[in-house]
Amino acid sequence: MKKHGKMKNVYVVKSAPQDIDDKQRDLDTKNIFLLKSDEQAINRYSDTVYNFINDQDGLFLVISKDKTFFQNFRNLFYKELRIAQERIRLIASSRRALEEIQVYREYQKKPFLFLENILDGRPTLPFIEEIKNKFKDMFIVLLSSDADNKKIAQFLEAGADNCITKPVSVNVLVEKIANTLEPSDEVGKKVREGKQRLRKVEFALAYGVAREILELKPGSPAGLMIMGDALKGLCKRDDALKMYLNASGNAPMYLEPLKKIVDFYKEDGDQDIALTYLIKIDKLSPLHVGRKKEIGEIYFMQGKMTQATRYFTEAIQLMHQLKQPESVQTAEDYADKIFNEENNAAKPLLELCAKLAKTYGIEIDWSVYNRLGMLLRRQQDWQGAIKAYGQAAQCAPKDETILFNMGMAYAEGKDFGSAAQKFERAIKLNPSFYKENLSAAYVMGQIFIRANQNRNATTVLEHIHEVDPSYKKVKTLLNSLK
Repeated sequence: MKKHGKMKNVYVVKSAPQDIDDKQRDLDTKNIFLLKSDEQAINRYSDTVYNFINDQDGLFLVISKDKTFFQNFRNLFYKELRIAQERIRLIASSRRALEEIQVYREYQKKPFLFLENILDGRPTLPFIEEIKNKFKDMFIVLLSSDADNKKIAQFLEAGADNCITKPVSVNVLVEKIANTLEPSDEVGKKVREGKQRLRKVEFALAYGVAREILELKPGSPAGLMIMGDALKGLCKRDDALKMYLNASGNAPMYLEPLKKIVDFYKEDGDQDIALTYLIKIDKLSPLHVGRKKEIGEIYFMQGKMTQATRYFTEAIQLMHQLKQPESVQTAEDYADKIFNEENNAAKPLLELCAKLAKTYGIEIDWSVYNRLGMLLRRQQDWQGAIKAYGQAAQCAPKDETILFNMGMAYAEGKDFGSAAQKFERAIKLNPSFYKENLSAAYVMGQIFIRANQNRNATTVLEHIHEVDPSYKKVKTLLNSLK
């Protein structure tokens, strides 16, 4: 068999020094991931792999820390397909991978990615979305040790072209690569051609390809989608919508038609129908952060704060599952947004923000805790309110308002001594504090009396009497202190 895959010109990017001396090293049969079986798949699909390497100047990038997988992949591809080992590179981080991919693309080389679903303890979903946004024609095969269908579906929706569950045989690996590069069936080839026509804005030609697909496979959702996109490009929007609806009806679990329908109604300014389909998509694929946020935003614009809070909260929880510290700021922003419209609806977001801030060790604005304390007081959870106010006081130790609020929470729990102590501290921070609000001063005076702090009570109540002698029962309270 002829050796394939010598790099054209020079090798562009050097990876970290991870090379192995293949003449000296035997395969590690104890921990092997790629298990040799019959050569039928290798023989059947090898030409597709060779064409990718030779005609497109392709190479394989394994973005992983699984050196066993990488070494066996590289050794066996050299042994079975005679593919030069410099065509298979190991990169240990997504940041480094992005840098190398950009350089390869500048030199007209075409990387084919094998990407772990978890890298450095974090899901690589955002990385897939970033890559596909920059390079729509990039091939990505997901590597996973977990066959969780919901999680895999999320990665496929983000742009992964295929998925491999490790361990995997060399035959399966070659077959996956070949089918990703070039669909084996006639319909698959036509679908790829139709999508290429659409990318080139050749709508009439794409429509013709769609007709051929539907002749080969009547009712094909992919064919209907291509026809819908072609019709939309030809300004036949109503006909395009019919194609999308038919595609969705023929494949209820297929997300793309539903996404097209959402876009269609958003373009028409019909947020209600768009929301209906967004919720359908969310039920089929419930792990998409951006979609949760979008649904929440629509509910917010409709004035439905409870529903908006639910979806914002779910989006932030998903961000946390992806180990994203920015989830804290997102939670704070959404909490502020909801609180300004409907106080009580913001409670789940405020609680989540406080929890995540502690988890990530991030300082947040004291108003988050202060607002949470206020809402907990409304629910008569005075102990929870005191805890929230205590966190607010740590963030803003010289804010007398927080101490007053904490004092009120203690008073609602019938702990008048602690309440009076907080009021006294507030007055020390700002001696004129109670003078600016007669209502607050009156409450403080009553609580000082119940805590047997008559001197403080007299000072506060006398001020009220000076400003407004007829204010409530202030005169009676002062007489009781004599």
